[in-house]
Amino acid sequence: MYHRRVRVCIYADDLRIENALKGAAAPENLEYVIDTSRTLDVGLAKESSVVILDLPHDDAVIRGIHEARGEGSVFVVCADAGAADVAAASYRCYDELWLKPLDEEKIAFLFGRIAGRLKKREDAWLTDAWLETLIDSLPDLIWFKDARGAHLRVNDSFCDAVGKTKADIRGRGHYYIWDIEPDEYARGEYVCLESEEIVLREKKNCLFDEIVKIKDSFRKFKTYKSPVFDRDGRVLGTVGVARDVTDLQNLQIEMNILFESLPFGVIATDKDQRITGVNQKSLALFSERAGSLLGKNFDVILRGYKECSSQEECWIENSREEIFLFSKNKVLKIQQENLLDVFGDFAGYIYLFIDVTEDYHQKNKLITDANTDYLTKLNNRRKLHDFLRITPCMSGTSLILADIDNFKQINDKYGHDEGDRILVAFSEILRNNFSPENIFRLGGDEFAIILSGPGSSEACISESAQRAAQKIISELEALSLHDDLSVSIGIATSTNGDEDFGSLFKKADIALYDSKCAGKNTWTVYRRS
Repeated sequence: MYHRRVRVCIYADDLRIENALKGAAAPENLEYVIDTSRTLDVGLAKESSVVILDLPHDDAVIRGIHEARGEGSVFVVCADAGAADVAAASYRCYDELWLKPLDEEKIAFLFGRIAGRLKKREDAWLTDAWLETLIDSLPDLIWFKDARGAHLRVNDSFCDAVGKTKADIRGRGHYYIWDIEPDEYARGEYVCLESEEIVLREKKNCLFDEIVKIKDSFRKFKTYKSPVFDRDGRVLGTVGVARDVTDLQNLQIEMNILFESLPFGVIATDKDQRITGVNQKSLALFSERAGSLLGKNFDVILRGYKECSSQEECWIENSREEIFLFSKNKVLKIQQENLLDVFGDFAGYIYLFIDVTEDYHQKNKLITDANTDYLTKLNNRRKLHDFLRITPCMSGTSLILADIDNFKQINDKYGHDEGDRILVAFSEILRNNFSPENIFRLGGDEFAIILSGPGSSEACISESAQRAAQKIISELEALSLHDDLSVSIGIATSTNGDEDFGSLFKKADIALYDSKCAGKNTWTVYRRS
């Protein structure tokens, strides 16, 4: 807060007035500095905030002090009631007339009223200084206008925008301030007249997008305008704050051009994954309009596509923490990047839809080739190892090991091409009877089939394996490829959840050996000894 010294000059023959003032408490933030002079030294009046004349005087004395006193000072004339007509003749030169007799209580009271006015004046000055400093420190254009549209106060930013001083602007309207041509002003273009009328009529805060012509260029403003009311609720005028968003909107346009020129789809979201921006390429992926995607939750949209993966045009697939969008014969990798604000704090996400169709198919082909038998197109031994590593051997799981009988002799007799034809034909039999992901070619003429049924009993799975084994034998015989061509099968079924596949393979292999010993072309179930 401020601290103001109030210099009081007293022209008097005694110290009665000075003592009265010293005994009175000064208002907050004010301090009295009192000088009493028995002579009319006008030099004291020049430097004083309050001048009290209690010496014999006439109109000339009053006018002399009036001319010498400082601007804004308070001039008090003390006069006897009978001689009041002397002071009355020059009443324009002083501010107060104190009629004698004066005691200390009366002096303190009268001076207290003067001090109160000085305090209000200082407070008003401080408030005005705060207001002026505040509006001048802001980069936005700020103005106060009366109801007629005349500008009462503006800030430095406003002056910079129009190229005029505050003194030039005070009391003037749009026509002068903005250098608007008469025909433009008559049409109401670039003068914001309509928005002013709306605020005055509706008597509430309003937000406008306004285009203002400044010299030979145009600027776009986001303008907040509010009515100012008097004590009786009548509108005195308006206060406006205008933010120049021309450069910001130009930047937005440039960003949109960049956004749209990118060779892939882009979606931006806030930190809660609500969509805040999209480009046309991303809209085409989802067959949506921009307005229908904005504000929606991006994660919810992806989950919706993943749950509806049966749709032909578009679906989502997660693979080792990577997200792929399959759309219109294309594979798009959805790459997530964090957006940071100017302080480096997390502000949202940006999702890039990058076309990886060729790489994806090439990668999958390599994976498929590495896990698929080239001849039969069944899963190979490597795929079996991966399957066993991630699949638990639950109680009731059955393993079928099938070995083509006499295959080496057939190969030697008829050649490898015929052997390959037999292997392909046998693989087709297996593929027709079992799910392809559960069939494995172990190498040469040996195959494995794994059967498991969640919730199915051990007996049920085992019986199903036995029926399947018999069907394999019958279908191979029905092909009539060679008289000496047959298949031997061994079956083992897990009896408890603690058994592993290693143990199950040993049991099935024992059962297969028993089938071979039994004359081949048969199946055997491993039995506990």
